[in-house]
Amino acid sequence: MVVSIEQLVFIVGNGLIFGSILALVAVGLSLIFGVLDVPNFAQGEFASVTGFVIVGLVGLGIGLVPSIIAGIVFAFVAGVAVERLVISKFYGRDEFLLLTFFATFGITIISENVLRQMFGGFRQIPGPDIGSIVVAGTSVNLLRPAAGAIAVGMLIGLYIFTRYTYMGLAMRAVADDRRGAEMIGVNYERIYMLTFGIGAVLTGISGVLYGMLFTLSPTSGVALTAFAFTIVVVGGVGSFFGTILASLLIGLVDSFTATMVGSRWRFFAIFAVLFIVLVLRPEGLRGGST
Repeated sequence: MVVSIEQLVFIVGNGLIFGSILALVAVGLSLIFGVLDVPNFAQGEFASVTGFVIVGLVGLGIGLVPSIIAGIVFAFVAGVAVERLVISKFYGRDEFLLLTFFATFGITIISENVLRQMFGGFRQIPGPDIGSIVVAGTSVNLLRPAAGAIAVGMLIGLYIFTRYTYMGLAMRAVADDRRGAEMIGVNYERIYMLTFGIGAVLTGISGVLYGMLFTLSPTSGVALTAFAFTIVVVGGVGSFFGTILASLLIGLVDSFTATMVGSRWRFFAIFAVLFIVLVLRPEGLRGGST
């Protein structure tokens, strides 16, 4: 199998951009699991729902920028609502993990069916035309690197937030020791609510970027959730940089497989990576690191 320069540029470019978008979903999932211990199987739904909300608003004649802002606000409200109305009902229960698994899985089924009834099949968010450049003989739409840059900027912003702001440090304190954090005056319920909202916003932004570069479908959320869980395990549960590293790796594997082998082999290749990592390094690429 010979890869031309043009194919290499396409594979690496697409892989890194897709990986950076996946990182938003995976980091959002990891954040929620790290603070609340919730395996959120509805994580990807925040991306697909946000994307479809924007599609619907644009279809009503509302401008792209106001629609995006409204979609991101909707993602935050939806995240807070899920935590307050669903997840909070299970705190303190012995079967917490099992209950939250079934609850979030149920949300996924409901979301998918509602989106299918309201929007039908595939849709795309009409992204702005900001031109293109030629790299190694390949025309590259500037919207793609711009989307990657936005994703990276959001990740940097989250890193700064969780390490240098009061609320971010409070989130880390609750994740490390909820009882200890409560003793020094941290309102853990507010932190839970904020964490779910931030996790939903990160994933919602990924939905905006994904919807502009690719196509959304009612099942996009399920696929993104599968990617996110794989990335978190490959990167090392609880590792911020491990999650980002794994996101880029999975993005490159996905891009190479889809381009050189065929799209139907994408998930086979990705789960093969997961299997290899679990066998050779069960703790993940950066297990134990933050």
